[in-house]
Amino acid sequence: MKNIMANQSLKDLLKYKLVWVIIFLIITNLVAIFFIFRINSQPSSENFYSFLNPARKYFHQEDAIVDIQPLRDELNKLGINPNISIYFEYLNTGANISVNKDAEFFPASLLKLPVALAAVKKIQDGQWQWNNELVLMRSDKDEGFGDLYKQEIGTRLTIEQLVTLSLVKSDNTAYRILLRNIDPAEVERVQRGLGIEELFFDDGDISAKRYSVIFRSLYNSSFLSEVNSQKILSIMAQVGFTDYLASGLPKNTLFSHKIGASSEKGVYLDSGIVYLKNRPYLLTVMMRTSDEAEAREIMKRTSSAIYDYISNYSIKE
Repeated sequence: MKNIMANQSLKDLLKYKLVWVIIFLIITNLVAIFFIFRINSQPSSENFYSFLNPARKYFHQEDAIVDIQPLRDELNKLGINPNISIYFEYLNTGANISVNKDAEFFPASLLKLPVALAAVKKIQDGQWQWNNELVLMRSDKDEGFGDLYKQEIGTRLTIEQLVTLSLVKSDNTAYRILLRNIDPAEVERVQRGLGIEELFFDDGDISAKRYSVIFRSLYNSSFLSEVNSQKILSIMAQVGFTDYLASGLPKNTLFSHKIGASSEKGVYLDSGIVYLKNRPYLLTVMMRTSDEAEAREIMKRTSSAIYDYISNYSIKE
């Protein structure tokens, strides 16, 4: 009898505990559902700011510079000279300045960049590889700029070597080897893709603002893939030329750019991206003059003024 009563008591106790366990689980689930509902009912930052540029989250508010009027006033002083064209663009916000935006110039060695892009596009499409080799022919040799012309006929160089020499050393011979092996239609595809059809017209002239499209496309990876855009920009960051725009920057400033010059045409050009920490900007300066020293000085002054303004800018309360 005692055993029967003990068993009954044990069963009652287990039922009692089971009831409380079930009640506890129900309450826990209800609380969880409540909080999930509250969280989901609150708009996420992405949904709440759906009308805003999603890129804003990648830089701090103090680096969202839009007030560039003082800089514009300073650069416009150079606009008195119609033989100078300047294009500046602050890449975080797109704020920009154009000085003599319609003035056009013979691009000289700036032509080497779109040809290099055509070569890289062939790699991206699987037609070439970076380590494929091209042969130096007699017709490729050009003593105008670079040292590759000193190599023997029949010398083999990889696509990567040729692109690097063309962009970093501005080697004319490397450029001619690439151009000879690229179909004109492939160069036209670069022109159409970037909207720079005028670059290879008979007169070949282009404005600073139009040429800047090439660097913007690389920065945004809008024409080449991310991998190849990064590669080209990193190659151009190796340019050791310290005159022109580079002379107005502090030492060791990362500057990915391409220079061009023709004493015969009297043009001096420099275009690229200055990677000021958290505040990158695009700058292209073109000048027509018979005095290269004058071009160097104006480019230095322009570059220095822009760097100082952007690096020292602070939001006024």
